[in-house]
Amino acid sequence: MVSLHSDMKKPGGSDFPVMQGIISREFFDAVFEQAPPMYMARPDGTVIYANQGYKEHFRPGAAQRVEDQILPTLPQDHLDIVKRIAETAETETRQLSLRSGKETEYFLSRHFPIFDDDEQLIAICGSFINSTRQVNAEAKLKEEKRRFLDITRAASDWIWETDADGRLTFVSDRVVQAVGLPPMLLKNKKLSDLGVFKPEVDGGNKAEDAMEKHVPFRSVPLEIQDTSGEYKIFNMSGVPVFNEKGRYIGYRGTSDDITARLLAEDEALSSKADLERAINEITKKNIQLEVTAKKALESAKAKDNFLANMSHELRTPLNAVIGFAEVIGLETFGPINDKYREYVGDILNSGKHLLSLIEDILDIARIESDKIPIEIVSTPLAGMVGDAYVLVQNHAREKSLEIIGTRITEDINLAVDPTRCLQILVNILGNAVKFTPRGGTIGIEYEIIDDTFVDITVWDTGPGIAEEDQEKIFEAFKQAHEGVYNRGTDGVGLGLTLSLKLARLMGGNITVKSSLSDGSRFKIRLPLAH
Repeated sequence: MVSLHSDMKKPGGSDFPVMQGIISREFFDAVFEQAPPMYMARPDGTVIYANQGYKEHFRPGAAQRVEDQILPTLPQDHLDIVKRIAETAETETRQLSLRSGKETEYFLSRHFPIFDDDEQLIAICGSFINSTRQVNAEAKLKEEKRRFLDITRAASDWIWETDADGRLTFVSDRVVQAVGLPPMLLKNKKLSDLGVFKPEVDGGNKAEDAMEKHVPFRSVPLEIQDTSGEYKIFNMSGVPVFNEKGRYIGYRGTSDDITARLLAEDEALSSKADLERAINEITKKNIQLEVTAKKALESAKAKDNFLANMSHELRTPLNAVIGFAEVIGLETFGPINDKYREYVGDILNSGKHLLSLIEDILDIARIESDKIPIEIVSTPLAGMVGDAYVLVQNHAREKSLEIIGTRITEDINLAVDPTRCLQILVNILGNAVKFTPRGGTIGIEYEIIDDTFVDITVWDTGPGIAEEDQEKIFEAFKQAHEGVYNRGTDGVGLGLTLSLKLARLMGGNITVKSSLSDGSRFKIRLPLAH
């Protein structure tokens, strides 16, 4: 609280600040312009004086005329302080921060009332001391302290300090987890009171010897019995502490619980013999595996040779059978009666079916041996779907099935092998035709996924597939025992297996969603061409 008084009054009875009656304006300006940022205002907030430092740092508002001078107005937060002090007549101290470019400045501000001889409040004054260095130093100190504590917590279980007599003056809170006792019960105790230091080979005590000589010690085991009666072993490390005059004042150190580590080491030692025996067994097994692997390679080679031979030996006569059946069906060498025509049709269909099965088996074998050729090119989706529809439409028409969604007008190109892509679509669409009851409906839908893939969904109104059978249908030579994929239909269970393998070879996938009452939805995901 400040009181200003003077016998001098400005002519005319004006209540212009009395301090101008004490000292000249020039002297006033010369003194206060050198001072830290400050302002002086009437209780109503009218500025009486603000030095250049205040104007530069706090950028007061638009100027206003006060009698014969033009002075700035206070910022709103300072004006609020002035009005509050005008009501309470109490000094306020605040820490302020100012953003200056990319840096922040801090000021310790003090706002106090000024009274005249009659104890009447005539002004409020505010001064600002730049405390940036102090605030930054305190922040840095806090950060360093936090970093030290973090590192200490990460590097040890608990920390401790002793006085010059070796008695504990500080123990961190984590000691409760370690030994089951709060820090306050451990103060004034010596480390040797907590447990027993493991003696050296010569019977000496490394930690106690070091503390007597005021030198550091490191990783000295201390065995402590906690409140539950369990023994724990801690690695104790400490360094002597000296004051600014070089006088020894105690120790500071850390403690690490190594109980689990020692137990693990004991278990490791006890199991060393078992491990060596296991290594010997593994070595023997590896030798056996090498022999087995060699035999497997020979078997795989033999299988490849067999498949190559089968490809020639089976397809050659089958092609001949199919060709001759077609010649007979065309009645090239003379007419045949209806019964023979029916037999020829059966021979032709059976031969083509058997040839298709052989091709599927060979394709699966090629995929598993990485010998199937895949040539990725940009292929129109509409053409693939249209071609697949053409190949199954006769069978669908025979069963009075409706197939919708086959006309795709959108220009979508796939990055696939056209032959293999068509093979997948025909397999999936053919299955839908095969297993959907007469008069049912089959649909084709598609959806672009993240401009990367297209999902082609083939759905049907068939009986559906049980959930437990949905993974089984993708296995070679496996079909579901219930639902639509059963042994009552032709095929040996290779179409879906081959389709899934081909889709994955081209960077795609096939999934199924079905139930026994809602039909099936097979989703074929294939990559888009860019």
